[in-house]
Amino acid sequence: MNHWTRRLLGAVFALVMLTTAACGGDQEPAPTDLQSAEIILDWFANADHASLFAAQEAGHFTDAGLDVALTVPSDAAAALKQVGNGNAEFAISYQPEVLLARSQGVPVTAVGAVVTHPLNSVIVRSDRGIARPRDLEGKTVGATGLPSDKALLETVVRADGGDPSKVKIANVGFTLGPAIASGRVDALIGAYWNIEVPEIKDKGVDVDVFRLEQNGVPDYDELVLVTSDAVRAENPELIRKVLSALKEGAITARDDQDLATKAVLAANVDLNAELVASQIKDTVPLLAPEDEPILTVNPAAWASYADWMRAEGLLTEPVEIGDAVTAEFLPEQ
Repeated sequence: MNHWTRRLLGAVFALVMLTTAACGGDQEPAPTDLQSAEIILDWFANADHASLFAAQEAGHFTDAGLDVALTVPSDAAAALKQVGNGNAEFAISYQPEVLLARSQGVPVTAVGAVVTHPLNSVIVRSDRGIARPRDLEGKTVGATGLPSDKALLETVVRADGGDPSKVKIANVGFTLGPAIASGRVDALIGAYWNIEVPEIKDKGVDVDVFRLEQNGVPDYDELVLVTSDAVRAENPELIRKVLSALKEGAITARDDQDLATKAVLAANVDLNAELVASQIKDTVPLLAPEDEPILTVNPAAWASYADWMRAEGLLTEPVEIGDAVTAEFLPEQ
């Protein structure tokens, strides 16, 4: 599900999973001289968080002198405000959310990208004759009904020379996977290619993916680590320690996917082990890419995405990019 969907459903899942603690229940108590920090997740524990839970399981936070609590938000939509208000040191959020929050005066900054490219995508059934985005003309695309769905879909179709007005959008709420698996819709917008695609294929339905950044949408960071202006000014070393541990966690998740899978499953026992393993395999190239620095953020790319959001009516207030994102704390590569 996309970031807009997760905002709405975060509170529901938090009723089921109030706190995600250290992976496994038999870990040694943290030494008392460690610096405590809280990272509020964007969602319940899943493959997208493999680097965080791998960092915890492998002891990278402890090695950095930290005692980190990974918590599920009681209200996902309020996580950035909690960080801005000083109720937590960090949160995992989304590039569009940070830009929106900053434009509304919430004092938060993205300091690193946990997932460095879009996961949201257009997913199409392979049996509906959709070989390219403009083939969506005359087809029905399932969406959650949120504003970003329509903007993203129209951009993808238009970039391929298609007419977005000829594409029917069906509001299927949060039943994206079942809607395409049952054949009620021909395609989806708002689903993650690394999460929903394995789940849909597990139901025996073959699908293809149109990645957003390859089809007209400016590239963006799907998941980012966010802190407050206060922490940025008063405790920069804490930010550096957390990012250093997350870098090591990303490398561990990439190089020891069994450990990462077990760590995520320990944090969320309701997940399917085989699906999580498949999802982590698909996700780790974005957590620890071989061809670019780990956790890297690019303010110029953020500016381009902000321009796209303005053009689509998703960002209506001005935002200073240098306040919304910084690369100053990233570890050496």
